[in-house]
Amino acid sequence: MKKVIIVSTVGLIYDGITNIMLSYIKAMNKNGIDLYVASTIRAEDGIVEQLKNSGCRVIDFPSRKEKTLEYFWKLTEFIRKNKIDVIHAHGNSATLTIEMAAGWLGGCKKRIAHSHNTKCNQVKVDKLLRPLFYLLYTDAVACGEEAGHWLFENRQFTVLKNGRNINDFLYNEKIRKLMRERLQLDDKIVIGHVGGFFEQKNHKFLIDIFREIIKIEPNARLLLLGAGSLKSKIEDLSRDLSGKVNFLGTTSHVGDYLQAMDGMLLPSLFEGLPLVAIEWQINGLPCLFADTVTKDCGLMPNVEFLSLNESPKMWAFELLNLIRNNSRVKYSKMAINVIEDAGFDIKNNAEQLREIYLS
Repeated sequence: MKKVIIVSTVGLIYDGITNIMLSYIKAMNKNGIDLYVASTIRAEDGIVEQLKNSGCRVIDFPSRKEKTLEYFWKLTEFIRKNKIDVIHAHGNSATLTIEMAAGWLGGCKKRIAHSHNTKCNQVKVDKLLRPLFYLLYTDAVACGEEAGHWLFENRQFTVLKNGRNINDFLYNEKIRKLMRERLQLDDKIVIGHVGGFFEQKNHKFLIDIFREIIKIEPNARLLLLGAGSLKSKIEDLSRDLSGKVNFLGTTSHVGDYLQAMDGMLLPSLFEGLPLVAIEWQINGLPCLFADTVTKDCGLMPNVEFLSLNESPKMWAFELLNLIRNNSRVKYSKMAINVIEDAGFDIKNNAEQLREIYLS
Protein backbone atom coordinates (compact mmCIF):
# COMPACT_ATOMS: atom_id res chain seq x y z
CA MET A 1 0.00 0.00 0.00
CA LYS A 2 1.49 3.33 -1.10
CA LYS A 3 0.83 6.17 1.35
CA VAL A 4 0.37 9.53 -0.40
CA ILE A 5 -0.15 12.98 1.12
CA ILE A 6 -1.46 15.72 -1.19
CA VAL A 7 -1.01 19.42 -0.46
CA SER A 8 -2.78 22.38 -2.05
CA THR A 9 -0.59 25.36 -1.20
CA VAL A 10 -3.56 27.76 -1.46
CA GLY A 11 -5.73 25.84 1.01
CA LEU A 12 -8.83 23.74 0.42
CA ILE A 13 -10.92 26.45 -1.20
CA TYR A 14 -13.09 26.90 -4.28
CA ASP A 15 -10.31 27.75 -6.69
CA GLY A 16 -8.58 26.23 -9.72
CA ILE A 17 -5.81 24.30 -7.94
CA THR A 18 -8.12 22.72 -5.37
CA ASN A 19 -10.68 21.93 -8.05
CA ILE A 20 -8.06 20.15 -10.16
CA MET A 21 -6.74 18.24 -7.15
CA LEU A 22 -10.26 17.15 -6.22
CA SER A 23 -11.05 16.08 -9.79
CA TYR A 24 -8.03 13.78 -9.87
CA ILE A 25 -8.86 12.27 -6.50
CA LYS A 26 -12.48 11.56 -7.48
CA ALA A 27 -11.52 9.96 -10.80
CA MET A 28 -8.58 7.88 -9.56
CA ASN A 29 -8.56 4.13 -9.00
CA LYS A 30 -7.36 4.09 -5.38
CA ASN A 31 -6.58 0.38 -5.11
CA GLY A 32 -3.18 0.07 -3.49
CA ILE A 33 -3.09 3.76 -2.54
CA ASP A 34 -3.81 5.30 0.86
CA LEU A 35 -4.61 9.01 0.35
CA TYR A 36 -4.15 11.81 2.88
CA VAL A 37 -4.88 15.49 2.15
CA ALA A 38 -3.28 18.33 4.11
CA SER A 39 -5.66 20.99 5.36
CA THR A 40 -3.83 24.29 5.79
CA ILE A 41 -4.51 28.05 5.52
CA ARG A 42 -8.27 27.60 5.03
CA ALA A 43 -10.60 24.68 4.40
CA GLU A 44 -14.12 25.02 3.00
CA ASP A 45 -16.53 22.54 4.59
CA GLY A 46 -17.89 21.51 1.18
CA ILE A 47 -14.40 20.67 -0.13
CA VAL A 48 -13.49 18.68 3.00
CA GLU A 49 -16.73 16.72 2.75
CA GLN A 50 -16.07 15.86 -0.91
CA LEU A 51 -12.54 14.71 -0.08
CA LYS A 52 -13.76 12.48 2.72
CA ASN A 53 -16.51 11.05 0.53
CA SER A 54 -13.82 10.25 -2.06
CA GLY A 55 -11.93 8.10 0.43
CA CYS A 56 -9.31 10.59 1.67
CA ARG A 57 -8.25 11.32 5.20
CA VAL A 58 -8.05 15.09 5.71
CA ILE A 59 -5.31 16.07 8.18
CA ASP A 60 -5.28 19.47 9.90
CA PHE A 61 -2.02 21.41 9.87
CA PRO A 62 -1.06 24.94 11.03
CA SER A 63 -1.40 27.71 8.48
CA ARG A 64 1.26 27.46 5.78
CA LYS A 65 0.96 31.22 5.30
CA GLU A 66 0.88 32.55 8.87
CA LYS A 67 2.70 29.80 10.80
CA THR A 68 5.09 28.58 8.15
CA LEU A 69 7.77 27.09 10.42
CA GLU A 70 5.24 25.30 12.62
CA TYR A 71 3.48 23.99 9.50
CA PHE A 72 6.80 22.74 8.12
CA TRP A 73 7.75 20.81 11.25
CA LYS A 74 4.28 19.32 11.72
CA LEU A 75 4.25 18.17 8.09
CA THR A 76 7.76 16.67 8.45
CA GLU A 77 6.73 14.89 11.66
CA PHE A 78 3.54 13.53 10.05
CA ILE A 79 5.45 12.20 7.04
CA ARG A 80 8.06 10.50 9.23
CA LYS A 81 5.60 9.06 11.76
CA ASN A 82 3.20 7.69 9.13
CA LYS A 83 5.94 6.50 6.76
CA ILE A 84 4.53 8.47 3.82
CA ASP A 85 5.84 7.21 0.46
CA VAL A 86 4.75 10.13 -1.75
CA ILE A 87 4.17 13.83 -1.17
CA HIS A 88 2.39 15.63 -4.03
CA ALA A 89 2.33 19.42 -3.61
CA HIS A 90 0.38 21.72 -5.92
CA GLY A 91 1.53 25.33 -6.35
CA ASN A 92 3.10 27.87 -8.70
CA SER A 93 6.46 28.84 -7.22
CA ALA A 94 9.62 27.56 -5.56
CA THR A 95 7.91 28.05 -2.17
CA LEU A 96 7.05 24.38 -2.83
CA THR A 97 10.50 23.93 -1.27
CA ILE A 98 8.62 23.86 2.05
CA GLU A 99 6.82 20.64 1.12
CA MET A 100 9.78 19.13 -0.72
CA ALA A 101 12.07 19.73 2.29
CA ALA A 102 9.47 18.32 4.70
CA GLY A 103 9.26 15.22 2.52
CA TRP A 104 13.05 14.85 2.36
CA LEU A 105 13.54 15.28 6.12
CA GLY A 106 10.61 12.95 6.80
CA GLY A 107 12.14 10.18 4.72
CA CYS A 108 9.66 10.38 1.83
CA LYS A 109 11.27 8.91 -1.30
CA LYS A 110 8.98 10.45 -3.96
CA ARG A 111 8.48 14.20 -3.81
CA ILE A 112 6.25 15.60 -6.57
CA ALA A 113 6.22 19.34 -7.31
CA HIS A 114 3.22 20.30 -9.47
CA SER A 115 3.24 23.64 -11.31
CA HIS A 116 -0.10 25.29 -12.08
CA ASN A 117 0.81 28.74 -13.36
CA THR A 118 3.22 30.83 -15.40
CA LYS A 119 3.99 33.49 -12.76
CA CYS A 120 3.80 33.93 -9.01
CA ASN A 121 3.30 36.72 -6.50
CA GLN A 122 6.27 35.83 -4.26
CA VAL A 123 8.89 36.87 -6.82
CA LYS A 124 11.85 37.47 -4.47
CA VAL A 125 11.25 34.39 -2.33
CA ASP A 126 10.76 32.28 -5.44
CA LYS A 127 14.11 33.39 -6.86
CA LEU A 128 15.88 32.83 -3.54
CA LEU A 129 14.52 29.30 -3.06
CA ARG A 130 14.97 27.95 -6.59
CA PRO A 131 18.48 26.42 -6.13
CA LEU A 132 17.29 24.43 -3.08
CA PHE A 133 13.97 23.59 -4.74
CA TYR A 134 15.73 22.04 -7.72
CA LEU A 135 17.72 19.78 -5.37
CA LEU A 136 14.76 18.56 -3.34
CA TYR A 137 11.98 17.45 -5.69
CA THR A 138 12.18 14.04 -7.35
CA ASP A 139 9.31 14.40 -9.85
CA ALA A 140 8.38 17.55 -11.78
CA VAL A 141 4.79 17.82 -13.03
CA ALA A 142 3.00 20.71 -14.76
CA CYS A 143 -0.49 21.40 -16.08
CA GLY A 144 0.98 22.53 -19.42
CA GLU A 145 4.22 23.27 -21.26
CA GLU A 146 4.33 26.95 -20.28
CA ALA A 147 3.66 26.25 -16.59
CA GLY A 148 6.39 23.60 -16.67
CA HIS A 149 9.02 25.85 -18.24
CA TRP A 150 8.08 28.63 -15.81
CA LEU A 151 8.87 26.60 -12.68
CA PHE A 152 11.34 23.96 -13.89
CA GLU A 153 13.02 26.01 -16.63
CA ASN A 154 14.99 23.65 -18.93
CA ARG A 155 14.73 20.67 -16.60
CA GLN A 156 12.63 17.64 -17.49
CA PHE A 157 8.99 17.61 -16.41
CA THR A 158 5.80 15.64 -17.11
CA VAL A 159 2.73 17.42 -18.46
CA LEU A 160 -0.37 16.28 -16.57
CA LYS A 161 -3.27 18.12 -18.16
CA ASN A 162 -6.13 19.67 -16.21
CA GLY A 163 -8.69 17.06 -17.18
CA ARG A 164 -12.41 17.20 -16.60
CA ASN A 165 -15.27 14.74 -16.48
CA ILE A 166 -16.69 15.57 -19.90
CA ASN A 167 -20.22 14.39 -19.08
CA ASP A 168 -20.49 16.86 -16.18
CA PHE A 169 -20.19 19.87 -18.52
CA LEU A 170 -22.00 18.91 -21.71
CA TYR A 171 -24.69 21.34 -22.87
CA ASN A 172 -28.18 20.55 -21.55
CA GLU A 173 -31.13 22.55 -22.86
CA LYS A 174 -33.41 21.50 -19.99
CA ILE A 175 -30.98 22.69 -17.31
CA ARG A 176 -30.37 25.90 -19.29
CA LYS A 177 -34.08 26.71 -19.22
CA LEU A 178 -34.38 26.00 -15.50
CA MET A 179 -31.30 28.07 -14.60
CA ARG A 180 -32.32 31.04 -16.75
CA GLU A 181 -35.78 31.03 -15.16
CA ARG A 182 -34.28 30.81 -11.68
CA LEU A 183 -31.85 33.67 -12.37
CA GLN A 184 -34.46 35.71 -14.29
CA LEU A 185 -32.45 35.75 -17.50
CA ASP A 186 -35.08 34.59 -20.01
CA ASP A 187 -34.50 37.17 -22.76
CA LYS A 188 -30.97 38.25 -21.85
CA ILE A 189 -27.55 37.79 -23.43
CA VAL A 190 -25.54 36.39 -20.54
CA ILE A 191 -21.78 36.89 -20.27
CA GLY A 192 -19.95 34.71 -17.76
CA HIS A 193 -16.69 34.41 -15.86
CA VAL A 194 -15.57 31.83 -13.31
CA GLY A 195 -12.52 32.63 -11.18
CA GLY A 196 -11.26 34.00 -7.89
CA PHE A 197 -11.28 37.74 -7.29
CA PHE A 198 -7.52 38.21 -7.39
CA GLU A 199 -5.22 40.53 -9.37
CA GLN A 200 -4.34 37.77 -11.84
CA LYS A 201 -7.94 37.45 -13.10
CA ASN A 202 -8.14 41.12 -14.14
CA HIS A 203 -11.77 41.71 -13.12
CA LYS A 204 -11.43 45.47 -13.52
CA PHE A 205 -10.80 45.07 -17.24
CA LEU A 206 -13.62 42.54 -17.42
CA ILE A 207 -16.05 45.14 -15.99
CA ASP A 208 -14.77 47.68 -18.52
CA ILE A 209 -15.53 45.20 -21.32
CA PHE A 210 -19.03 44.62 -19.98
CA ARG A 211 -19.69 48.37 -19.93
CA GLU A 212 -19.01 48.38 -23.67
CA ILE A 213 -21.18 45.28 -24.18
CA ILE A 214 -24.26 46.90 -22.68
CA LYS A 215 -23.83 49.92 -24.96
CA ILE A 216 -24.42 47.49 -27.84
CA GLU A 217 -26.75 45.07 -26.05
CA PRO A 218 -28.56 46.88 -23.20
CA ASN A 219 -30.24 43.64 -22.15
CA ALA A 220 -26.93 41.89 -21.44
CA ARG A 221 -26.13 40.52 -18.00
CA LEU A 222 -22.82 39.51 -16.39
CA LEU A 223 -22.55 36.49 -14.05
CA LEU A 224 -19.43 36.26 -11.89
CA LEU A 225 -18.70 33.05 -9.97
CA GLY A 226 -15.95 33.02 -7.38
CA ALA A 227 -14.65 34.54 -4.16
CA GLY A 228 -11.48 36.33 -3.18
CA SER A 229 -9.82 39.34 -1.55
CA LEU A 230 -10.75 41.80 -4.34
CA LYS A 231 -14.44 40.90 -4.52
CA SER A 232 -15.67 43.91 -2.51
CA LYS A 233 -13.51 46.23 -4.64
CA ILE A 234 -15.05 44.86 -7.86
CA GLU A 235 -18.53 45.11 -6.32
CA ASP A 236 -17.87 48.81 -5.62
CA LEU A 237 -16.53 49.29 -9.13
CA SER A 238 -19.71 47.88 -10.66
CA ARG A 239 -22.20 49.47 -8.27
CA ASP A 240 -23.59 51.71 -11.01
CA LEU A 241 -24.36 48.53 -13.00
CA SER A 242 -26.75 47.29 -10.33
CA GLY A 243 -29.11 44.66 -11.68
CA LYS A 244 -26.83 43.89 -14.60
CA VAL A 245 -23.92 42.26 -12.75
CA ASN A 246 -24.62 39.25 -10.53
CA PHE A 247 -22.03 38.08 -7.97
CA LEU A 248 -22.92 34.43 -7.42
CA GLY A 249 -20.19 33.36 -4.99
CA THR A 250 -18.74 29.85 -5.01
CA THR A 251 -20.51 26.64 -5.91
CA SER A 252 -19.75 22.96 -6.50
CA HIS A 253 -22.29 23.01 -9.38
CA VAL A 254 -20.48 25.26 -11.84
CA GLY A 255 -21.76 23.20 -14.77
CA ASP A 256 -25.37 24.19 -14.05
CA TYR A 257 -24.51 27.89 -14.17
CA LEU A 258 -22.61 27.49 -17.43
CA GLN A 259 -25.82 26.28 -19.07
CA ALA A 260 -27.39 29.71 -18.41
CA MET A 261 -24.57 31.63 -20.08
CA ASP A 262 -24.04 32.63 -23.72
CA GLY A 263 -20.38 33.67 -23.88
CA MET A 264 -17.30 33.68 -21.65
CA LEU A 265 -14.48 36.12 -20.92
CA LEU A 266 -11.03 35.31 -19.55
CA PRO A 267 -8.89 38.48 -19.62
CA SER A 268 -6.31 37.11 -17.13
CA LEU A 269 -2.93 38.78 -16.73
CA PHE A 270 -1.36 35.30 -16.65
CA GLU A 271 -2.50 31.67 -16.45
CA GLY A 272 -1.10 28.14 -16.46
CA LEU A 273 -3.70 26.04 -18.20
CA PRO A 274 -7.04 27.24 -16.80
CA LEU A 275 -9.46 24.47 -15.89
CA VAL A 276 -12.44 26.73 -16.61
CA ALA A 277 -11.36 27.09 -20.24
CA ILE A 278 -11.87 23.37 -20.78
CA GLU A 279 -15.22 23.34 -18.95
CA TRP A 280 -16.55 26.24 -21.05
CA GLN A 281 -15.61 24.59 -24.32
CA ILE A 282 -17.20 21.27 -23.32
CA ASN A 283 -20.39 23.25 -22.75
CA GLY A 284 -20.24 24.67 -26.28
CA LEU A 285 -19.72 28.24 -25.07
CA PRO A 286 -17.92 30.79 -27.24
CA CYS A 287 -14.84 32.05 -25.39
CA LEU A 288 -12.64 35.11 -25.67
CA PHE A 289 -9.28 34.66 -23.91
CA ALA A 290 -6.43 37.09 -23.36
CA ASP A 291 -3.34 36.21 -25.38
CA THR A 292 -1.55 35.84 -22.03
CA VAL A 293 -3.46 32.55 -21.61
CA THR A 294 -1.69 29.51 -23.01
CA LYS A 295 -2.81 28.65 -26.53
CA ASP A 296 -2.88 24.97 -25.48
CA CYS A 297 -6.38 25.51 -24.06
CA GLY A 298 -7.89 26.88 -27.30
CA LEU A 299 -9.32 23.67 -28.73
CA MET A 300 -12.62 24.60 -30.37
CA PRO A 301 -13.50 26.82 -33.38
CA ASN A 302 -15.55 29.16 -31.16
CA VAL A 303 -12.49 30.26 -29.16
CA GLU A 304 -10.45 33.38 -29.89
CA PHE A 305 -7.47 35.09 -28.24
CA LEU A 306 -7.13 38.88 -27.99
CA SER A 307 -4.41 41.16 -26.65
CA LEU A 308 -4.99 43.00 -23.39
CA ASN A 309 -3.64 46.05 -25.21
CA GLU A 310 -6.82 46.09 -27.30
CA SER A 311 -9.61 48.36 -26.08
CA PRO A 312 -12.56 47.10 -24.00
CA LYS A 313 -14.71 48.14 -26.97
CA MET A 314 -12.83 45.74 -29.26
CA TRP A 315 -13.19 42.95 -26.69
CA ALA A 316 -16.93 43.62 -26.48
CA PHE A 317 -17.32 43.57 -30.26
CA GLU A 318 -15.33 40.32 -30.65
CA LEU A 319 -17.23 38.46 -27.92
CA LEU A 320 -20.66 39.49 -29.21
CA ASN A 321 -19.60 38.43 -32.70
CA LEU A 322 -18.60 35.00 -31.34
CA ILE A 323 -21.95 34.68 -29.57
CA ARG A 324 -23.97 35.59 -32.66
CA ASN A 325 -22.14 33.00 -34.77
CA ASN A 326 -22.14 30.24 -32.19
CA SER A 327 -23.79 26.82 -32.59
CA ARG A 328 -24.07 25.64 -28.99
CA VAL A 329 -25.38 22.08 -29.50
CA LYS A 330 -23.01 21.40 -32.40
CA TYR A 331 -19.89 22.58 -30.56
CA SER A 332 -20.74 20.82 -27.30
CA LYS A 333 -21.14 17.52 -29.18
CA MET A 334 -17.93 18.16 -31.13
CA ALA A 335 -16.08 18.87 -27.88
CA ILE A 336 -16.53 15.29 -26.65
CA ASN A 337 -13.98 13.94 -29.12
CA VAL A 338 -11.84 17.08 -29.37
CA ILE A 339 -11.31 17.36 -25.61
CA GLU A 340 -10.63 13.65 -25.23
CA ASP A 341 -8.18 13.56 -28.16
CA ALA A 342 -6.35 16.58 -26.74
CA GLY A 343 -5.76 14.69 -23.47
CA PHE A 344 -8.23 16.49 -21.21
CA ASP A 345 -10.36 13.51 -20.17
CA ILE A 346 -9.99 13.19 -16.39
CA LYS A 347 -10.25 9.38 -16.46
CA ASN A 348 -7.07 9.10 -18.54
CA ASN A 349 -5.31 11.87 -16.62
CA ALA A 350 -6.08 10.23 -13.26
CA GLU A 351 -4.63 6.94 -14.50
CA GLN A 352 -1.46 8.77 -15.53
CA LEU A 353 -1.16 10.30 -12.04
CA ARG A 354 -1.79 6.91 -10.42
CA GLU A 355 1.14 5.49 -12.39
CA ILE A 356 3.36 8.33 -11.15
CA TYR A 357 2.38 7.54 -7.55
CA LEU A 358 3.04 3.82 -7.93
CA SER A 359 6.21 3.98 -10.05
